[in-house]
Amino acid sequence: MKINRFKSFFLLPALFMGMTLAGCSNSEDIVDGQTQEGMGSVSFTIKEKNYEPAEEVAGTRAAAPEQPEIQDLGDGWMAEVSLVPDTTHAAEPKAKTRAINTPTHYTIQAYQGNVKKGELKGTFNGSDFTPDAGQGKSIILPHGTYDFVCFNDKVSANGTQFTVNRADAGTARFTVKRGVVINQDPKQFVDFEMKHAGVKITHWVNFINCPFKGVITGRVGIYMSSTLNWYEPANPSEKLKYTIDTAPNKIPETEVYDLVTNGYTYPTMGQISQPVDVKGTFVGSMVDNISVGDNTGIYNNNSTDYVLPMTDCAEYKLTFTFGELYGKSLVGKTITVATHKLVEANKSYRVVIGLFMKDRMYLFNDGTAGLLSQNPGKTPVGVVVEPYERIAVALKDADNGGTSPIWSSSLGRESQDPATNYNKVFGTKFSPYYSPTTVDQSPSSSPARQLALDYYQTVGYGNSVYITGNGRPKRTWYIPTTAEFLTTGVSFGKMHNPNASLSSQTLSNFYYLIPANAPTTGFTGTSLNIPQMDMVSFNKAFTDVGGTAPTGTYWTDIECQDGSRFKQAQISVNSTGFGFQLGDKTLPAKVRPFIRY
Repeated sequence: MKINRFKSFFLLPALFMGMTLAGCSNSEDIVDGQTQEGMGSVSFTIKEKNYEPAEEVAGTRAAAPEQPEIQDLGDGWMAEVSLVPDTTHAAEPKAKTRAINTPTHYTIQAYQGNVKKGELKGTFNGSDFTPDAGQGKSIILPHGTYDFVCFNDKVSANGTQFTVNRADAGTARFTVKRGVVINQDPKQFVDFEMKHAGVKITHWVNFINCPFKGVITGRVGIYMSSTLNWYEPANPSEKLKYTIDTAPNKIPETEVYDLVTNGYTYPTMGQISQPVDVKGTFVGSMVDNISVGDNTGIYNNNSTDYVLPMTDCAEYKLTFTFGELYGKSLVGKTITVATHKLVEANKSYRVVIGLFMKDRMYLFNDGTAGLLSQNPGKTPVGVVVEPYERIAVALKDADNGGTSPIWSSSLGRESQDPATNYNKVFGTKFSPYYSPTTVDQSPSSSPARQLALDYYQTVGYGNSVYITGNGRPKRTWYIPTTAEFLTTGVSFGKMHNPNASLSSQTLSNFYYLIPANAPTTGFTGTSLNIPQMDMVSFNKAFTDVGGTAPTGTYWTDIECQDGSRFKQAQISVNSTGFGFQLGDKTLPAKVRPFIRY
């Protein structure tokens, strides 16, 4: 059984881990167990914070989202590159805290006039604090104004200077609180919110119109009914490798904070060179019915690096060192990051790369599919939309310029589970006609469906009756779902998806189109804002081989219930891209057949 999965990882919410610590110094300031008048017994509260999404990338906080840069890589390859905030960790309310799960050692130093007045060291494990040998319960300080420094063992201290190395950027935590007034008797707390000293940068490579076959290589149960599954490319020639690197002396290797100047310097510069293999893991379910050796689609790959603040993302480049896809080599293709951005501590960024094949793959009338250059003399009948799922779209409308059909003569409900909101519209990836939940199993009852089915007579490929495999149509022309139709815009028209790196496959990527004010039930009062497309590229996918590019309004196989009315979802194609509407089933619209070859 083929199950589409993608490299995944646990997307945890931002957790604060809270704990209270106390230590001692200056025992001469305690008489008979009591703090002397004018002295404060200072204890501390620490909260550890997760990475936060960068608030802005393109210039100013109010800047519009960066438009992706299109890079021509040569030999028929293109890349769409953008630098965006990583929203996989959303900020949580400050009250949400949790004790440290593993022992963590912290040092706290108190300064007055840049002179150290006290120090506390100890280890936290859960909610328990164990001071280092010789330490007491608190730091005793005379009333006054102090600067406090708190850091874990990945930060080295030398007098009033504190250093973090790039090798420790992912685990070092450091913070400074300046101008803290100690004036409460007998006890006072100082709170620290410990942030990462480093920065998290994740590179996502999305195989937009060229996902390929992987194979499950391992599977274990991890908790409750979940499984962890390993995968890698199935074909040796597609075991892609690439490096993420920079030129020499471009990346900060050390960061030094000087308490006296209250500033940061970066005295040592270095180079990043990170090899990456395209393979990974995903979390599944015990009931997935998949086994080692089964196939899975590879739609993206990601790798994470931790760097120091003031690293410029524009210094990064990604270079393929091995592999090909669908017979086209990627070796030597280099992708750069155009956006100059000096990253900030405790922030998380994503470099999102969409990889495109400029040369279209086509379905031929002998049932094979591939590049025109690799199939001389063959007759194309469709453009490949999604090569791993083996989905193609017809080169022409089913009526070939004739009279467009109605969906049906019924205004009532025709399917067992009509979509009642946008989530269901975009959550239906494959044609519901082939689902056992569908009431109507007769294509002839829908003139539009029948016209799509009969397209096999026009092109000489396909079946006269519906054949299914794994519950999906096979070698049968059919009317697509909304998601399937929209996928043509991604594959052929470079329709940008800001959430591409959060999804397992192209067909799952359209939830971002749902309006913020969309009702929980129904569609009234909202409209979709579908991104514009490169219509020249979109149209050429069809016209380059004698086809006709879609234009006008088309049926999709999604029935929608809006209040008491039952309509059919439609996609319109215009000079700038797609539109979405609900259409009266008794009025005509066009049919552009799809097929699973």
